[in-house]
Amino acid sequence: MKMAEKTAARHFIQQSFPHCNVAFLGGSAASGELTEHSDLDVVILDETQSSSFRQCFCCFQWKIEAFVYNRTSLSFAFEMSRIEGIPSILRMCAEGIILKDDGSALEIQDKAKECIRNGPFEWVEEKQEHMRFMITDLLDDLNSCTDDKEKIFVAIKLFDLVSEFVLRADGHWIGQGKWMYRSLFQYDSHLCERYVEGFHTFMKTGNSEALSTLTDKVLERHGGRLFEGYKESFY
Repeated sequence: MKMAEKTAARHFIQQSFPHCNVAFLGGSAASGELTEHSDLDVVILDETQSSSFRQCFCCFQWKIEAFVYNRTSLSFAFEMSRIEGIPSILRMCAEGIILKDDGSALEIQDKAKECIRNGPFEWVEEKQEHMRFMITDLLDDLNSCTDDKEKIFVAIKLFDLVSEFVLRADGHWIGQGKWMYRSLFQYDSHLCERYVEGFHTFMKTGNSEALSTLTDKVLERHGGRLFEGYKESFY
């Protein structure tokens, strides 16, 4: 029988990171959404570590991903989460199950929750204009491309960029993979479902009209398509 997730995680910490100061069990194990294919996400705060890293293990009948930090690098990771708009490490700490505590775990959780409440840092104007330009360029390709295979790759890239643009332009968190869908659905479930439906229609039929129309409506909220006058500085 497979070892219970919290028991396995504690054994893992003792075996692999014996000097660990604080540890959280995050992800699906913390939210109660474990499946037979889930791994264990474990945040390790270890002051003997000179750098931060992610390392993957297979032990105690589980796949385990360890996210390892010291106090300085964890604080930096919180800051980078707000810059990039992706709160993965923040959620793992804020919502995680405390597995080991030197007395500072609740303080770390409170800081992570505060960062989540405050949201990501606002995009600078140059970043927002760059995204508008990129989406405009992809829309032009989507509507003019004559190669069906190329068009699929254009649509996939557009789908990702528009999802990011919708959320970040309005100051909301984004995610990767399934978390992008969850973030967009939480932000505007109606928009999310229409956008997914438009993408499905394109993938099934090759008709990009719905996807293109909805993307234009998204852009209109923030100035519309952008080409003329766009300027981007290089290195």
